Amino acid sequence: MIESIMRDWVEWFGYFASLVVLISLTMTSIIKLRFINLIGCLLFATFAYFIDSWPTLVMNLGIAAINLYFLYSIYSTKEQFKIVSTNIDSEFLWHFIRHNEQQITMQSSIQQLCQANQVFYLLRDNNIAGLLIGTVKKDGCFDIYLDYVLPRYRDYKLGVYYFKTHRHFLKEKGVKSLNVTVLDPVHQDYLIKMGFTVDPANNAHFQKVL
Repeated sequence: MIESIMRDWVEWFGYFASLVVLISLTMTSIIKLRFINLIGCLLFATFAYFIDSWPTLVMNLGIAAINLYFLYSIYSTKEQFKIVSTNIDSEFLWHFIRHNEQQITMQSSIQQLCQANQVFYLLRDNNIAGLLIGTVKKDGCFDIYLDYVLPRYRDYKLGVYYFKTHRHFLKEKGVKSLNVTVLDPVHQDYLIKMGFTVDPANNAHFQKVL
């Protein structure tokens, strides 16, 4: 009886480990993919140990080591960041927006973006990693309509760099404070991590002084 229960438990543990590995392959962020795949491989190696499958154990430990190596490389590599202004009428800007329109319009409408007076490309190693679009008022308050980052760059590095550790990039563009209205709970959590505070009068409105 006990042996039967143990066999069933080990079998379900193997299914769970396989599911974690499968989920990792759906991640658009390479960081999340590597991290979740690492956990899945360690779980699968444990499952292989339970069933005495040494080749499977060795293979999954090897894959886990590869994931650790690439995660270390990602976090230890010194990247270059830059913010570049562009015009709202830029042909390339609208090519970028149209190409990512489905996700971009979850934050802002095309009509609202057309009313912006300030557009920033967020560069990472000279690649366009995201967009910051809105209206900068005379007092230096930047009303953000769009804070969009391509899925493969969603590891918080852009936000930490521009909103926390290197705020002078925005200050040099005449920005003194940031205002943004967000309904998405995931984006709200991101803003809080970036040092934004919630407006007591409106819990969908976030502010940050640079």
